[in-house]
Amino acid sequence: MFNKTSSVEFLKYGEVYTDYTKNRDTHQNNFVLNISNESITYFLKATTDIYLKMLDGIALLVITDDLNAKQFDEFVMHRIIKINGGNYFNFIPLGTQAKIELAFIPECRIENVFLQHEYTYKRIVPSIHVNELIAYYYNVRNHHYEFTGESINYWEITYVDSGTLYTVVEGIEYELHSNELIVYAPNQFHSQRTQENSCSYLSIIVDMDVLLEEHKRNLINKVIKVDRSTKSALDLFVQGTSIEHENSHLLLFESLYRIVYGLISHSDQEITKVASTPMQQNFENELLNEILLYINENVFSDFNNVEELCQHFGLSRSSLQNLFNNNLNIAPKRYILNIKLNKSKELIRESKYTVSEISNLLGFSSIHYFSRRFKQEYGISPTEYANKIYKSK
Repeated sequence: MFNKTSSVEFLKYGEVYTDYTKNRDTHQNNFVLNISNESITYFLKATTDIYLKMLDGIALLVITDDLNAKQFDEFVMHRIIKINGGNYFNFIPLGTQAKIELAFIPECRIENVFLQHEYTYKRIVPSIHVNELIAYYYNVRNHHYEFTGESINYWEITYVDSGTLYTVVEGIEYELHSNELIVYAPNQFHSQRTQENSCSYLSIIVDMDVLLEEHKRNLINKVIKVDRSTKSALDLFVQGTSIEHENSHLLLFESLYRIVYGLISHSDQEITKVASTPMQQNFENELLNEILLYINENVFSDFNNVEELCQHFGLSRSSLQNLFNNNLNIAPKRYILNIKLNKSKELIRESKYTVSEISNLLGFSSIHYFSRRFKQEYGISPTEYANKIYKSK
């Protein structure tokens, strides 16, 4: 967070005023400083107090009373300020340029004190530009699918929803499982295939400028385990693809930036996201991970209500609801249903069981209830979905 010159931290260097016209009689000397520099190579030092007024733009005041300090103080110029004589200061424009008026008494001498090392302000600018969302697909591939390969002039994100996908990138094979992804760089040749099991995955093709080499290295040539925040961004992207609104693309671009940010900021942290510092959040993350693991391990059971989860983990119903809503933005009952429905699609694609058998395996109360919820979720009955898979083989 930026400090302004009106903050209490600035008082060690001077004071803030609303007007300095009362000082015009004594502070007759003045000049206007136009600043457009990207860095500072020297400081100004006035022998007496000096007054400064922002005339145009926004500027960052860099100031210190000790040239040997490891870090100089920074303040955004706000109101009219007086800097006590003897301090070292200069300015960097926040934006392209700024204009500042300096007023001082005739006896004041202002000297330039050169720095041993150039001082550079780290500007807040994006290191990634998403120029265009080229295409996105949800791919359903049967067992022994093989794509011989291609290279395109765009970035491509491949996120595995279920099953296992094998991809060869520049002669190296990577194995992706559910909730893992890989990023292909522009013109990076890659092929894809499945083995004994089917696989579903999301492909996002985007025209994007990645300006830092470090970010490029963090994105490519690795399998990344998706953490909770990046998974939420992927879910937001999928949500945006189904919204029919003239501004729905804004949601897609927002989620894309969140996805890419999650990938570059976690770089080598390919495991579940580490919780934030508060102890309560750490406890909630660990507990939620245990609950999600329990749900996935017991997907082939008849538990469909939250009471069993409450009993197993010693939680009240309201505590469980809050845990899911606060961290996943979904009710636990709905989360369990989504897991079972996703698993049912995977079982249908494998063609090992009938629809009735899948309903029983996943613990639905009846095939009619299973069919109704399946159609509500995917817009097609499980039997129709099975027929489409069979005809595509």
